[in-house]
Amino acid sequence: MPESRILIVDDNPGIITLVQEILASKHYEVLVASNGEDGLKQLRAAQLAGHPVDAVLLDVMLPGLDGFHILKQLKADADLNQVPVLLVTGVGETRNKAQGLELGADDYITKPFDSQELLARLHAVLRIRHTEQVLRQRNQELAALDEINRRVSASLDLDQVLTAALEGLERLVEAAMLAIVLYDEEEGEWVVRTSRGPEGAWLEGRIAPVTQDAAAQALRERRSVLQSAVDNSFWSEVLSISPLDLLYVPLMMHDEPIGLLTVVGHAGTLDSQSLPVLERVASSVSVAVENARLYGELTAFAEALQRSQSQLIQAEKMAAIGRLTASIAHEINNPLQAVQNSMHLATHPNLAEAERQRYLGIARQEISHLMGIVRRMLDFYRPASGIAMQVDINKAVEDALAFSNKRLQQANIQLVVRLAPDLPPVQGFTNQLTQVFLNIVINAIEALETGGQLWVGTAYHAERDQLVAAFRDNGPGLLPTTREHLFEPFFTTKPTGTGLGLAISYGIIERHGGTIEVESTPGAGATFIVRLPRHREEN
Repeated sequence: MPESRILIVDDNPGIITLVQEILASKHYEVLVASNGEDGLKQLRAAQLAGHPVDAVLLDVMLPGLDGFHILKQLKADADLNQVPVLLVTGVGETRNKAQGLELGADDYITKPFDSQELLARLHAVLRIRHTEQVLRQRNQELAALDEINRRVSASLDLDQVLTAALEGLERLVEAAMLAIVLYDEEEGEWVVRTSRGPEGAWLEGRIAPVTQDAAAQALRERRSVLQSAVDNSFWSEVLSISPLDLLYVPLMMHDEPIGLLTVVGHAGTLDSQSLPVLERVASSVSVAVENARLYGELTAFAEALQRSQSQLIQAEKMAAIGRLTASIAHEINNPLQAVQNSMHLATHPNLAEAERQRYLGIARQEISHLMGIVRRMLDFYRPASGIAMQVDINKAVEDALAFSNKRLQQANIQLVVRLAPDLPPVQGFTNQLTQVFLNIVINAIEALETGGQLWVGTAYHAERDQLVAAFRDNGPGLLPTTREHLFEPFFTTKPTGTGLGLAISYGIIERHGGTIEVESTPGAGATFIVRLPRHREEN
């Protein structure tokens, strides 16, 4: 236990001298006050100076305010109420002893006292005070560690995690600077990632020479290392402090160092007592760093997967249009021929003006028709913006039927359409839903090899708050084994199919929060049903 400071408050010079001699033999530092007011003054001055008194020997009988009044004031003072008080009273003064203990005195000693008894009682209250101080410090450390763990665990952003750790450590460790050095795998260097101190902003991003001094030892031996009174180090140069103390705590993951928690202090200010706290923080930071890195890798993978899915959707969209190329070309060629014929007839010199205007009107009408085809194609080709919009499901169905209209005619398929009016919109992407419906229609066309019927309808299911689009053909239907694998990637029953159309359609509807299912009996056609929630839940 370090040398303790004892304040004697007594007006008897003989008692003061005796106590001083007894305490001096045990190397206590002794302060003296001859009255209570002076005693309180010295207690407060010592507290403000940062050298608090460790215990008070307080006589009950004092001039002016007696020992009980001084004890009351001392215990009422928030800065002094933890200072232990040993009450000095006379023989047989049982009432004084009881009253003193009730007011908060930690113990008492009776005059005339034995030197051994005085030292034993004083040592006991000092031991209790020391234990209480250690407990308070541990409680403060645990509270701070809990706060650090809470803040570190609350984020997966690496910089936020490291900043939270150092801000918490500032309340636990007195240091000129705190820093976290991490290994940069891309650069192959140890870099100051985060720091707290006068040079914090300037230090971040700098390469730390961990091959020198105690840093290399901490990394090599996987343990904390304290180096005292260091001159001419990297930290001395950047902080303009020399000599200084350095404390390195390795950040470990899977038994390998991934970084260093670095504490820099003026010479003589750091010691090994703070190591347990620093090592607990380092352990929490190591886990948080690993979690943040894994989250970063997962985010990057998810973004790459999203890009791949978007590219796959776009590629399949092109493939769907490719299957309709001939019929779309025919769809465009017909109005072009009508425009050409109308313009040729309109330029005849002997044509009446009314007839000329009629032919020009036909040309304008066909040009508008052409513009509608081109606009619909451009809308379909355009990749999704990534922002869900209000979608008219009937329009998505109509666009899909418009793309496939000529192919339906060429395949001798009778189309029956029943679109429910005034449907509420859904949240999603128009061209993606059009792509799904177009895939379903193309599959129906290819199933109806010798012609047939295709029924298309939409409806609103009020009870489930869902919009439904159904496509039913009277083709050969699907075998149960085919139906089970229909939405799996690369599954196809066609010699030239990719097996991606319905798999991608399934993914699109799933991302819209909906479902796509098929009902079929061999020889009795197939029905594809798409259900979409009116309000899309964001993931």
